[in-house]
Amino acid sequence: MPSPPQLASLSAQARLQPAPWMFGVTVLPVGITIGFFSTPLPFLLAQAGVPIDRIASTVSILSLPWILCYLWAPLIDVKYRRRTWLIVAATVAAACLCLALPLIGRVSLLEITVLSLGAGIASSLVLTTCGGLLVTTLPPAAQAPAAAWYEGGKLGGSALGGGLMLWMAQHTSIALTVSATAAIIVVPALLALAIDEPSPSDSTAKRTVGEIIGEVRTLLRSPARRWSMLLLASPVGTGAATALLPAIASSYRVSGDGVVWINGVAGGLVLALGALSGALLPANWDRKLSYVGAGVVNALTALILLTAPRPEIYLLGTILYMATTGCCWARYAALVAETVGQVHAGAGTRFGLVSAAGTLPLAYMVWLDGVGFHRFGNRGLLWADAAGNFLIFAVVAMVFLLAGINRSSEAVHG
Repeated sequence: MPSPPQLASLSAQARLQPAPWMFGVTVLPVGITIGFFSTPLPFLLAQAGVPIDRIASTVSILSLPWILCYLWAPLIDVKYRRRTWLIVAATVAAACLCLALPLIGRVSLLEITVLSLGAGIASSLVLTTCGGLLVTTLPPAAQAPAAAWYEGGKLGGSALGGGLMLWMAQHTSIALTVSATAAIIVVPALLALAIDEPSPSDSTAKRTVGEIIGEVRTLLRSPARRWSMLLLASPVGTGAATALLPAIASSYRVSGDGVVWINGVAGGLVLALGALSGALLPANWDRKLSYVGAGVVNALTALILLTAPRPEIYLLGTILYMATTGCCWARYAALVAETVGQVHAGAGTRFGLVSAAGTLPLAYMVWLDGVGFHRFGNRGLLWADAAGNFLIFAVVAMVFLLAGINRSSEAVHG
Protein backbone atom coordinates (compact mmCIF):
# COMPACT_ATOMS: atom_id res chain seq x y z
CA MET A 1 0.00 0.00 0.00
CA PRO A 2 1.44 3.45 -0.95
CA SER A 3 2.70 5.60 1.90
CA PRO A 4 1.11 9.04 2.58
CA PRO A 5 3.96 10.89 0.77
CA GLN A 6 3.51 8.59 -2.25
CA LEU A 7 -0.25 9.19 -2.19
CA ALA A 8 0.35 12.93 -2.07
CA SER A 9 2.73 12.64 -5.02
CA LEU A 10 0.19 10.64 -7.02
CA SER A 11 -2.51 13.19 -6.16
CA ALA A 12 -0.31 16.04 -7.34
CA GLN A 13 0.41 14.24 -10.63
CA ALA A 14 -3.31 13.72 -11.22
CA ARG A 15 -4.03 17.35 -10.40
CA LEU A 16 -1.39 18.55 -12.84
CA GLN A 17 -2.64 16.50 -15.80
CA PRO A 18 -4.88 18.53 -18.16
CA ALA A 19 -7.51 16.95 -20.41
CA PRO A 20 -6.24 16.20 -23.96
CA TRP A 21 -8.99 18.33 -25.58
CA MET A 22 -7.62 21.44 -23.89
CA PHE A 23 -4.68 21.43 -26.30
CA GLY A 24 -7.12 21.50 -29.22
CA VAL A 25 -8.45 24.80 -27.86
CA THR A 26 -5.24 26.51 -26.71
CA VAL A 27 -3.64 25.92 -30.14
CA LEU A 28 -6.54 27.63 -31.98
CA PRO A 29 -4.66 30.98 -32.22
CA VAL A 30 -2.09 29.18 -34.39
CA GLY A 31 -4.72 27.73 -36.73
CA ILE A 32 -6.57 31.03 -37.05
CA THR A 33 -3.35 32.90 -37.91
CA ILE A 34 -2.48 30.30 -40.56
CA GLY A 35 -6.07 30.53 -41.83
CA PHE A 36 -5.67 34.30 -42.24
CA PHE A 37 -2.53 33.77 -44.32
CA SER A 38 -4.09 31.09 -46.54
CA THR A 39 -7.65 32.35 -47.11
CA PRO A 40 -8.68 35.99 -46.51
CA LEU A 41 -5.25 37.58 -47.06
CA PRO A 42 -4.57 36.25 -50.61
CA PHE A 43 -8.22 36.54 -51.64
CA LEU A 44 -8.62 40.15 -50.46
CA LEU A 45 -5.25 41.18 -51.89
CA ALA A 46 -6.30 39.77 -55.27
CA GLN A 47 -9.57 41.71 -55.06
CA ALA A 48 -7.55 44.83 -54.30
CA GLY A 49 -5.61 44.35 -57.56
CA VAL A 50 -2.32 42.93 -56.26
CA PRO A 51 -0.66 40.69 -58.91
CA ILE A 52 -0.73 36.94 -58.21
CA ASP A 53 3.07 36.63 -58.23
CA ARG A 54 3.38 39.30 -55.53
CA ILE A 55 0.70 37.58 -53.46
CA ALA A 56 2.56 34.27 -53.81
CA SER A 57 5.83 35.91 -52.73
CA THR A 58 4.13 37.50 -49.72
CA VAL A 59 2.49 34.25 -48.60
CA SER A 60 5.77 32.33 -49.02
CA ILE A 61 7.58 34.88 -46.82
CA LEU A 62 4.93 34.34 -44.15
CA SER A 63 5.91 30.65 -43.87
CA LEU A 64 9.31 31.61 -42.42
CA PRO A 65 8.20 31.88 -38.76
CA TRP A 66 7.21 28.20 -38.72
CA ILE A 67 10.59 27.14 -40.17
CA LEU A 68 12.67 29.42 -37.94
CA CYS A 69 10.61 29.15 -34.75
CA TYR A 70 13.44 27.35 -32.94
CA LEU A 71 15.41 30.63 -32.95
CA TRP A 72 13.01 32.38 -30.55
CA ALA A 73 11.51 29.30 -28.88
CA PRO A 74 13.99 29.54 -25.93
CA LEU A 75 12.16 32.70 -24.85
CA ILE A 76 9.24 30.67 -23.51
CA ASP A 77 11.51 28.48 -21.38
CA VAL A 78 12.72 31.26 -19.10
CA LYS A 79 11.30 33.31 -16.22
CA TYR A 80 7.50 32.91 -16.57
CA ARG A 81 5.08 29.99 -16.82
CA ARG A 82 4.51 28.75 -20.35
CA ARG A 83 0.79 29.38 -20.04
CA THR A 84 1.61 33.06 -19.42
CA TRP A 85 3.78 33.18 -22.55
CA LEU A 86 0.97 31.51 -24.51
CA ILE A 87 -1.58 34.19 -23.60
CA VAL A 88 0.89 37.03 -24.22
CA ALA A 89 1.91 35.60 -27.62
CA ALA A 90 -1.72 35.07 -28.66
CA THR A 91 -2.54 38.66 -27.71
CA VAL A 92 0.38 39.98 -29.79
CA ALA A 93 -0.71 37.84 -32.77
CA ALA A 94 -4.26 39.17 -32.48
CA ALA A 95 -3.02 42.78 -32.29
CA CYS A 96 -0.86 42.36 -35.41
CA LEU A 97 -3.69 40.81 -37.45
CA CYS A 98 -6.16 43.45 -36.28
CA LEU A 99 -3.78 46.16 -37.45
CA ALA A 100 -3.15 44.39 -40.78
CA LEU A 101 -6.80 43.78 -41.73
CA PRO A 102 -7.80 47.43 -42.38
CA LEU A 103 -4.68 47.93 -44.53
CA ILE A 104 -5.59 45.27 -47.11
CA GLY A 105 -8.08 47.48 -48.94
CA ARG A 106 -5.46 50.21 -49.22
CA VAL A 107 -2.86 47.73 -50.55
CA SER A 108 -0.16 48.74 -48.07
CA LEU A 109 1.70 45.54 -48.92
CA LEU A 110 4.91 46.28 -46.99
CA GLU A 111 3.03 47.18 -43.82
CA ILE A 112 0.73 44.17 -44.23
CA THR A 113 3.73 41.86 -44.65
CA VAL A 114 5.55 43.26 -41.60
CA LEU A 115 2.46 43.01 -39.39
CA SER A 116 1.64 39.52 -40.69
CA LEU A 117 5.21 38.40 -39.97
CA GLY A 118 4.79 39.73 -36.44
CA ALA A 119 1.59 37.72 -36.11
CA GLY A 120 3.36 34.64 -37.48
CA ILE A 121 6.27 34.93 -35.05
CA ALA A 122 3.91 35.42 -32.11
CA SER A 123 1.74 32.53 -33.31
CA SER A 124 4.78 30.26 -33.64
CA LEU A 125 5.49 31.02 -29.98
CA VAL A 126 1.95 29.86 -29.19
CA LEU A 127 2.74 26.67 -31.13
CA THR A 128 5.94 25.91 -29.22
CA THR A 129 4.41 26.97 -25.90
CA CYS A 130 1.44 24.68 -26.40
CA GLY A 131 3.82 21.87 -27.35
CA GLY A 132 5.99 22.58 -24.31
CA LEU A 133 2.95 22.38 -22.05
CA LEU A 134 1.90 19.12 -23.69
CA VAL A 135 5.18 17.35 -23.00
CA THR A 136 5.66 18.76 -19.49
CA THR A 137 2.16 18.29 -18.06
CA LEU A 138 1.19 14.94 -19.60
CA PRO A 139 2.67 11.46 -19.17
CA PRO A 140 3.80 9.72 -22.39
CA ALA A 141 0.64 7.58 -22.60
CA ALA A 142 -1.58 10.68 -22.70
CA GLN A 143 0.52 12.63 -25.19
CA ALA A 144 -0.68 10.90 -28.38
CA PRO A 145 -4.41 11.70 -27.81
CA ALA A 146 -3.49 15.25 -26.83
CA ALA A 147 -1.37 15.56 -29.99
CA ALA A 148 -4.41 14.50 -32.04
CA TRP A 149 -6.52 17.24 -30.44
CA TYR A 150 -3.61 19.66 -30.91
CA GLU A 151 -3.48 19.02 -34.66
CA GLY A 152 -7.27 18.93 -34.94
CA GLY A 153 -7.54 22.36 -33.33
CA LYS A 154 -4.80 23.78 -35.51
CA LEU A 155 -6.25 22.43 -38.76
CA GLY A 156 -9.87 23.12 -37.87
CA GLY A 157 -8.99 26.63 -36.71
CA SER A 158 -7.17 27.26 -39.97
CA ALA A 159 -10.07 26.20 -42.20
CA LEU A 160 -13.01 27.54 -40.21
CA GLY A 161 -11.25 30.63 -38.80
CA GLY A 162 -9.98 31.68 -42.21
CA GLY A 163 -13.42 31.17 -43.74
CA LEU A 164 -15.11 33.15 -40.96
CA MET A 165 -12.72 36.09 -41.32
CA LEU A 166 -13.22 36.18 -45.10
CA TRP A 167 -17.01 36.01 -44.79
CA MET A 168 -17.06 38.80 -42.21
CA ALA A 169 -14.70 40.97 -44.26
CA GLN A 170 -17.09 40.70 -47.21
CA HIS A 171 -20.42 40.98 -45.38
CA THR A 172 -19.83 43.09 -42.25
CA SER A 173 -17.95 46.21 -41.22
CA ILE A 174 -14.18 46.22 -40.80
CA ALA A 175 -14.61 47.15 -37.12
CA LEU A 176 -16.73 44.06 -36.47
CA THR A 177 -14.29 41.87 -38.43
CA VAL A 178 -11.35 43.17 -36.38
CA SER A 179 -13.23 42.65 -33.09
CA ALA A 180 -14.22 39.10 -34.03
CA THR A 181 -10.65 38.30 -35.11
CA ALA A 182 -9.28 39.48 -31.76
CA ALA A 183 -11.88 37.44 -29.89
CA ILE A 184 -11.37 34.14 -31.72
CA ILE A 185 -7.61 34.37 -31.15
CA VAL A 186 -7.38 35.63 -27.56
CA VAL A 187 -10.37 33.89 -25.91
CA PRO A 188 -9.22 30.28 -26.67
CA ALA A 189 -5.76 31.14 -25.33
CA LEU A 190 -7.24 32.03 -21.94
CA LEU A 191 -8.02 28.34 -21.37
CA ALA A 192 -4.29 27.94 -20.72
CA LEU A 193 -4.95 29.41 -17.27
CA ALA A 194 -6.81 26.18 -16.43
CA ILE A 195 -3.67 24.11 -17.08
CA ASP A 196 -2.17 23.47 -13.66
CA GLU A 197 1.42 24.06 -14.66
CA PRO A 198 4.09 23.95 -11.93
CA SER A 199 5.71 27.24 -10.99
CA PRO A 200 9.04 27.92 -12.70
CA SER A 201 12.15 27.37 -10.61
CA ASP A 202 13.89 30.21 -8.83
CA SER A 203 17.00 29.79 -10.95
CA THR A 204 18.20 32.81 -12.87
CA ALA A 205 17.49 33.22 -16.56
CA LYS A 206 21.17 32.60 -17.32
CA ARG A 207 21.12 29.27 -15.54
CA THR A 208 17.86 28.28 -17.22
CA VAL A 209 19.30 29.05 -20.65
CA GLY A 210 22.25 26.82 -19.77
CA GLU A 211 19.84 24.03 -18.89
CA ILE A 212 18.02 24.54 -22.18
CA ILE A 213 21.27 24.28 -24.16
CA GLY A 214 22.07 21.08 -22.29
CA GLU A 215 18.66 19.62 -23.10
CA VAL A 216 19.11 20.41 -26.81
CA ARG A 217 22.56 18.78 -26.80
CA THR A 218 21.07 15.71 -25.16
CA LEU A 219 18.37 15.63 -27.83
CA LEU A 220 20.85 15.82 -30.72
CA ARG A 221 23.23 13.26 -29.18
CA SER A 222 20.58 10.60 -28.59
CA PRO A 223 20.74 7.95 -31.36
CA ALA A 224 17.06 7.00 -30.94
CA ARG A 225 15.96 10.62 -31.20
CA ARG A 226 18.21 11.20 -34.22
CA TRP A 227 16.33 8.43 -36.04
CA SER A 228 13.04 10.09 -35.12
CA MET A 229 14.34 13.45 -36.38
CA LEU A 230 15.37 11.85 -39.68
CA LEU A 231 11.92 10.32 -40.04
CA LEU A 232 10.25 13.66 -39.30
CA ALA A 233 12.44 15.34 -41.93
CA SER A 234 11.56 12.65 -44.50
CA PRO A 235 8.75 13.02 -47.11
CA VAL A 236 6.22 11.05 -45.04
CA GLY A 237 2.64 12.28 -44.70
CA THR A 238 3.32 15.91 -45.62
CA GLY A 239 0.06 16.30 -47.54
CA ALA A 240 1.97 18.59 -49.89
CA ALA A 241 -0.51 18.05 -52.73
CA THR A 242 -3.22 19.74 -50.64
CA ALA A 243 -1.95 23.13 -51.81
CA LEU A 244 -1.85 22.03 -55.46
CA LEU A 245 -5.10 20.10 -55.87
CA PRO A 246 -7.12 23.27 -56.62
CA ALA A 247 -4.75 23.98 -59.50
CA ILE A 248 -5.65 20.71 -61.24
CA ALA A 249 -9.37 20.79 -60.40
CA SER A 250 -10.35 22.12 -63.84
CA SER A 251 -8.95 18.97 -65.48
CA TYR A 252 -11.59 17.04 -63.48
CA ARG A 253 -14.30 19.47 -64.70
CA VAL A 254 -14.63 20.99 -61.22
CA SER A 255 -15.59 24.68 -61.10
CA GLY A 256 -14.27 27.38 -58.81
CA ASP A 257 -17.31 27.06 -56.56
CA GLY A 258 -16.68 23.33 -56.40
CA VAL A 259 -13.12 23.95 -55.22
CA VAL A 260 -14.42 26.28 -52.49
CA TRP A 261 -16.76 23.61 -51.14
CA ILE A 262 -14.58 20.54 -51.71
CA ASN A 263 -11.12 21.87 -50.80
CA GLY A 264 -12.22 24.67 -48.50
CA VAL A 265 -15.26 23.84 -46.41
CA ALA A 266 -15.37 20.02 -46.64
CA GLY A 267 -11.60 19.72 -46.86
CA GLY A 268 -11.05 21.79 -43.73
CA LEU A 269 -13.53 19.73 -41.77
CA VAL A 270 -12.10 16.36 -42.81
CA LEU A 271 -8.57 17.58 -42.08
CA ALA A 272 -9.64 18.29 -38.51
CA LEU A 273 -11.59 15.03 -38.21
CA GLY A 274 -8.66 13.08 -39.66
CA ALA A 275 -6.39 14.61 -37.03
CA LEU A 276 -8.84 13.82 -34.24
CA SER A 277 -8.99 10.20 -35.41
CA GLY A 278 -5.44 9.91 -34.11
CA ALA A 279 -6.87 10.07 -30.59
CA LEU A 280 -8.58 6.71 -31.23
CA LEU A 281 -5.31 4.84 -31.79
CA PRO A 282 -3.96 2.83 -28.84
CA ALA A 283 -1.35 4.74 -26.82
CA ASN A 284 1.10 1.80 -26.94
CA TRP A 285 1.34 1.71 -30.74
CA ASP A 286 4.80 2.47 -32.08
CA ARG A 287 4.64 6.12 -33.18
CA LYS A 288 7.28 5.75 -35.89
CA LEU A 289 5.51 2.81 -37.53
CA SER A 290 2.06 4.34 -37.21
CA TYR A 291 3.35 7.59 -38.74
CA VAL A 292 4.84 5.74 -41.70
CA GLY A 293 1.70 3.59 -42.00
CA ALA A 294 -0.52 6.67 -42.12
CA GLY A 295 1.75 8.01 -44.87
CA VAL A 296 1.20 4.90 -46.99
CA VAL A 297 -2.58 5.20 -46.64
CA ASN A 298 -2.27 8.86 -47.63
CA ALA A 299 -0.30 7.84 -50.74
CA LEU A 300 -2.96 5.32 -51.75
CA THR A 301 -5.68 7.97 -51.53
CA ALA A 302 -3.62 10.25 -53.80
CA LEU A 303 -3.59 7.50 -56.42
CA ILE A 304 -7.42 7.44 -56.44
CA LEU A 305 -7.20 10.72 -58.34
CA LEU A 306 -5.43 8.89 -61.17
CA THR A 307 -8.38 6.63 -61.95
CA ALA A 308 -10.47 9.03 -64.07
CA PRO A 309 -10.71 12.80 -64.75
CA ARG A 310 -14.27 13.15 -63.44
CA PRO A 311 -15.77 15.46 -60.77
CA GLU A 312 -16.85 12.58 -58.52
CA ILE A 313 -13.30 11.17 -58.58
CA TYR A 314 -11.93 14.58 -57.62
CA LEU A 315 -14.44 14.80 -54.76
CA LEU A 316 -13.68 11.30 -53.45
CA GLY A 317 -9.92 11.50 -53.89
CA THR A 318 -9.58 14.98 -52.39
CA ILE A 319 -11.73 14.24 -49.34
CA LEU A 320 -9.91 10.99 -48.58
CA TYR A 321 -6.52 12.56 -49.24
CA MET A 322 -7.18 15.45 -46.86
CA ALA A 323 -8.68 13.18 -44.18
CA THR A 324 -5.60 10.92 -44.22
CA THR A 325 -3.35 14.00 -44.27
CA GLY A 326 -5.00 15.07 -41.02
CA CYS A 327 -4.28 11.66 -39.53
CA CYS A 328 -0.65 11.90 -40.70
CA TRP A 329 -0.24 15.26 -39.01
CA ALA A 330 -1.72 13.87 -35.79
CA ARG A 331 0.83 11.04 -35.79
CA TYR A 332 3.51 13.58 -36.67
CA ALA A 333 2.63 15.65 -33.59
CA ALA A 334 2.63 12.50 -31.44
CA LEU A 335 6.09 11.56 -32.75
CA VAL A 336 7.33 15.11 -32.10
CA ALA A 337 6.13 14.84 -28.49
CA GLU A 338 7.85 11.46 -28.09
CA THR A 339 11.08 12.82 -29.58
CA VAL A 340 11.06 15.85 -27.29
CA GLY A 341 10.56 13.63 -24.24
CA GLN A 342 9.57 14.68 -20.73
CA VAL A 343 11.78 17.62 -19.82
CA HIS A 344 11.12 20.90 -18.09
CA ALA A 345 13.75 23.57 -18.71
CA GLY A 346 14.04 23.19 -22.48
CA ALA A 347 10.66 21.75 -23.47
CA GLY A 348 9.63 24.68 -25.66
CA THR A 349 13.05 24.88 -27.31
CA ARG A 350 13.08 21.17 -28.01
CA PHE A 351 9.56 21.27 -29.39
CA GLY A 352 10.43 24.19 -31.67
CA LEU A 353 13.59 22.47 -32.94
CA VAL A 354 11.87 19.16 -33.66
CA SER A 355 8.85 20.88 -35.24
CA ALA A 356 11.14 22.90 -37.51
CA ALA A 357 12.75 19.67 -38.72
CA GLY A 358 9.27 18.42 -39.62
CA THR A 359 8.41 21.61 -41.52
CA LEU A 360 11.22 21.21 -44.06
CA PRO A 361 9.73 18.23 -45.96
CA LEU A 362 6.52 20.15 -46.62
CA ALA A 363 8.54 22.82 -48.41
CA TYR A 364 10.58 20.47 -50.58
CA MET A 365 7.66 18.14 -51.34
CA VAL A 366 5.56 21.02 -52.69
CA TRP A 367 8.50 21.81 -54.97
CA LEU A 368 8.90 18.16 -56.05
CA ASP A 369 5.16 17.83 -56.72
CA GLY A 370 5.41 20.95 -58.90
CA VAL A 371 8.36 19.48 -60.82
CA GLY A 372 6.37 16.28 -61.37
CA PHE A 373 3.42 18.27 -62.72
CA HIS A 374 5.67 20.31 -65.00
CA ARG A 375 7.11 17.17 -66.58
CA PHE A 376 4.21 14.71 -66.58
CA GLY A 377 1.04 16.64 -65.70
CA ASN A 378 -1.39 15.40 -63.06
CA ARG A 379 0.13 11.93 -63.00
CA GLY A 380 3.58 13.33 -62.32
CA LEU A 381 2.26 15.45 -59.45
CA LEU A 382 0.36 12.62 -57.77
CA TRP A 383 3.05 9.97 -58.24
CA ALA A 384 5.72 12.35 -56.93
CA ASP A 385 3.58 12.96 -53.86
CA ALA A 386 2.96 9.25 -53.26
CA ALA A 387 6.48 8.04 -54.06
CA GLY A 388 8.08 9.56 -50.96
CA ASN A 389 5.61 7.75 -48.68
CA PHE A 390 6.16 4.41 -50.42
CA LEU A 391 9.96 4.81 -50.37
CA ILE A 392 10.21 5.62 -46.65
CA PHE A 393 7.76 2.83 -45.79
CA ALA A 394 9.95 0.34 -47.70
CA VAL A 395 13.09 1.57 -45.90
CA VAL A 396 11.51 1.46 -42.44
CA ALA A 397 9.98 -1.96 -43.08
CA MET A 398 13.39 -3.28 -44.16
CA VAL A 399 15.08 -1.85 -41.05
CA PHE A 400 12.51 -3.44 -38.74
CA LEU A 401 12.74 -6.74 -40.64
CA LEU A 402 16.53 -6.86 -40.38
CA ALA A 403 16.35 -5.90 -36.69
CA GLY A 404 13.92 -8.76 -36.09
CA ILE A 405 16.17 -11.22 -37.93
CA ASN A 406 19.17 -10.10 -35.86
CA ARG A 407 17.26 -10.51 -32.60
CA SER A 408 16.12 -13.99 -33.63
CA SER A 409 19.68 -14.96 -34.55
CA GLU A 410 21.03 -13.71 -31.22
CA ALA A 411 18.32 -15.67 -29.38
CA VAL A 412 19.23 -18.88 -31.26
CA HIS A 413 22.98 -18.51 -30.66
CA GLY A 414 22.50 -17.25 -27.12
